[in-house]
Amino acid sequence: MSSVVCCVVESMSLPDHPESNSSTLSPGTTFGSYEILERLGAGGMGEVYRARDTRLEREVAIKTLSLERCSQPEALSRFEQEARSASALSHPNIVTIYELGHVSGTRYIAMELVNGETVREMLVAGPIPFRKAVGIAAQVADALAKAHEVGIIHRDLKPENLMVSRETIAKVLDFGLAKLRAGNGTPGSDASRSTTITEQGTVMGTVGYMSPEQALGADVDFRSDQFSFGSVLYEMVTGTPAFRKKTHAETLAAILRDEPERIGAKGQQQVPPPFLWIVERCLAKDPKQRYDSSRYLARDLAAVRDRLAEAPLHHSEPLANNLPVQRTAFIGREQEADALRQLLGREEARLITLTGPGGIGKTRLALHVAGELAGAFPGGICFVPLAAVADAALVASSIAQAVGVRETGSKSPQESLNEYVSGLDQPMLLLLDNFEHLAGAASVIAQLLTIGMKLKFLITSQAPLHVYGEHEFPVLPLALPDLKAIPPLEVLSRLPAIALFVERAQAVKREFALTRENAPAVAEICARLDGLPLAIELAAARIKLLSPSRKPLKSADRRGPRFADPATNSSQHRGLELRAPQSCGANFIPQAFRIHRWLYAGRHRGRLRHQGRFKPRHIGRHGFDGGQEPGATGGAGRCRNAIRDALYDSRIRSRTIGRKR
Repeated sequence: MSSVVCCVVESMSLPDHPESNSSTLSPGTTFGSYEILERLGAGGMGEVYRARDTRLEREVAIKTLSLERCSQPEALSRFEQEARSASALSHPNIVTIYELGHVSGTRYIAMELVNGETVREMLVAGPIPFRKAVGIAAQVADALAKAHEVGIIHRDLKPENLMVSRETIAKVLDFGLAKLRAGNGTPGSDASRSTTITEQGTVMGTVGYMSPEQALGADVDFRSDQFSFGSVLYEMVTGTPAFRKKTHAETLAAILRDEPERIGAKGQQQVPPPFLWIVERCLAKDPKQRYDSSRYLARDLAAVRDRLAEAPLHHSEPLANNLPVQRTAFIGREQEADALRQLLGREEARLITLTGPGGIGKTRLALHVAGELAGAFPGGICFVPLAAVADAALVASSIAQAVGVRETGSKSPQESLNEYVSGLDQPMLLLLDNFEHLAGAASVIAQLLTIGMKLKFLITSQAPLHVYGEHEFPVLPLALPDLKAIPPLEVLSRLPAIALFVERAQAVKREFALTRENAPAVAEICARLDGLPLAIELAAARIKLLSPSRKPLKSADRRGPRFADPATNSSQHRGLELRAPQSCGANFIPQAFRIHRWLYAGRHRGRLRHQGRFKPRHIGRHGFDGGQEPGATGGAGRCRNAIRDALYDSRIRSRTIGRKR
């Protein structure tokens, strides 16, 4: 292969150099049959003006060749070749040439005026949204296929030479470096005789977008344009060039040796695999591994575009938040809520799993924080309850139904959901509740995170999902008082567990208040429940029937708090003391109230039988062992049954100690 001799870099969108061109035309100047309206830009070859055709009363673009260049035979031949190449093509996505002429020694080309912006100008704001990018790419590929079919190789495809009109119609510009073949351009055919003004070994094109064979000064065919087009495609969807180094030499070396970083590797927008395959094939170092015909390339891009067109534009109407309304105050989790808000605000934290035992308050915390961050997710916040979903295969369908994706007969729920997520252009939060029994669906979450860069997950589960990039957020029990040294009433009332008990107790018994007399009993109840919020709420709900005794507990009394039963009509009983049978030993109450151990143990066997009145389940040596109340589901049902058994145990199974007035 021949060595690199020189590099010709040409574009009419280069910075202005008025001092290099003495043929600058002022607005209002009559230039042949054209009236100059304004100067649009300048480059190494000349300048471009907006003008009015006085004969046909239409606006055109006038591209002039500088006087200095007009005296250079090679520059003049290249200028005329641009006009011949473009005029030989009749295609809606190739700029139309109207006239090639000269006025007072100044050569010019009159061409179609495109009102819009170049792809380079579009990239100033960042990557082009994929739907728009693939629509532009399909048009450019079709124009290239037409040019290659008539034997024209552009050799200078780059974002500056692709214009997009206000109607999103793409136009290929600047055929100044085009190579003409007197045949169909098929490599190896006798008809592909090259007619070019460039000597062998001269590098023609723009550094960063030329093909490896261009960089080496070798003979090129239509597949060289495919490589340049692949570089443009890569930059359109990532916002960064495929081969960008500090110097031209390093960039040329990267084109020859290196592979570009995979699309989507650094937080870029995700694209469907067929588009990735198209880009990878175009950027193959060996021309034989690229498309045999640019028509096949155009068809593949059109297929991707049409597939996206079939899917609805989900981002046109942001999803309305469906978070359930909370009917009680948020108590005792202020620090955890602040930490969770900060974690959700981090860009790299896209999967956050709140872990902890059933009844610890994961869902309540997640809903509270999600409600406060509604403004940070303009794409919507969607709550997906999964407690009733028994099969991991139904998770995708449940999420799709929650976000409003309609299933069709031709696509699976997973496919429909993938299309929805890939089309998101605004941040969206999915709150999945009770995921612990659906560990097999963790791959669904991982796939959605890969496809949708605008998507975040907030999941509640008793165990982490073990997905790459997961941030585990353990939810701990509420803070409890030290029973050996109960603090003053003012301090005690501010402890989260006590405050929760009092607030929930007042909901069922308005006159209930934390006093010096009942404070030890309330503290004992919360401590025996280990600060488990759901257990505390359910115990507080029993205050209306079973209120804490006024008699404080002794520090050595491990039999639990006393409860007064206003429903008892017997005059022989002042109250009921919650105590265990002699055979259960002194450890019965602590074990009975440690609900979370029972929830973890999973000893739920059998069913509660109703025979006229409540029959308690068997309380064994290791705690609760029995069935679930009909209609109760999940941790709430188990915890409610456990609390009820403990509170009613004195009536059914414990010794009753009567006190006379």
